[in-house]
Amino acid sequence: MNHAQLRAFHAVAENKGFSAAARNLGLTQPALTLQVQALEQNYNTKLFTRRGRKTHMTAPGKMLLNLSRRIFSLEKEAHTLLSSLETLKIGHLKIAAPSSIHALQAAAAFQEKYPEITIGFTTGPYKKIDEEILDYRADIAFFDTPPVNNQYYYQKIYDEPLKVAISHRHPWSGRESVSISELQDQRTIISINETTNGQKRDHWSHHVKYNKDDLVIVENREISREAVANNMGVSYFTPTEVSGDNRILLLELEEQSLRMEIFGICLAERRDSQIISKFFEVSSDLRAVKIDA
Repeated sequence: MNHAQLRAFHAVAENKGFSAAARNLGLTQPALTLQVQALEQNYNTKLFTRRGRKTHMTAPGKMLLNLSRRIFSLEKEAHTLLSSLETLKIGHLKIAAPSSIHALQAAAAFQEKYPEITIGFTTGPYKKIDEEILDYRADIAFFDTPPVNNQYYYQKIYDEPLKVAISHRHPWSGRESVSISELQDQRTIISINETTNGQKRDHWSHHVKYNKDDLVIVENREISREAVANNMGVSYFTPTEVSGDNRILLLELEEQSLRMEIFGICLAERRDSQIISKFFEVSSDLRAVKIDA
């Protein structure tokens, strides 16, 4: 297979059009079109169709894109490895997580040790994050349960006790603890991901009791934290997640102990990538400090 033809195809697919792809590759549009047409002719298949001014991928084109993403991701890793050798002095790390709170702490620790590496960060629901990793658009993901997909490698990064979070204006603000039965009468704030993970027995939200008719479901834990601070209800947070926010008080949960676990995840086949392996090394140090604390 001709490498230039594959790169031309990949650029058109990722840029969703020939004009933008030609600009990114520094080619004229006719030259780029000839590269893609040659690839199609070599394999007697159609990779794109045009409808008006829009370019659409065919089914074979979509399958080839999945492979080309892997090929060029590995090519980029090879370049990074050979360029940096002993120390990481070039490269990019893309992180995807449902919440920025713990993930940004790990990213900051990594950036402090390897300041030459640029970092990209995105948040979203678990389904989107899963797609980001599987499609090679993200290098590292953060989940709060270990993955069941054997395509993944994972490592526990955080393990902290969860407490009941209330506003400093809440009637319980003078207390140090609260019982499970009392919480059932409170409006509870919980993220979409936690309502899904509550079905898993190994996730903390499976063991939380709340009134389903008096539930505030929000997009992520950042919004949940702000909702608690504004006295819209109660929720569950670790000391790290509300550190420095004097609007929120944490109470011990009587009769039960809950813990928040956060796992760093990557594709198993990319575990030995230099940047990814160094990220997990830094994360291991971070977890050791957290546990010792």
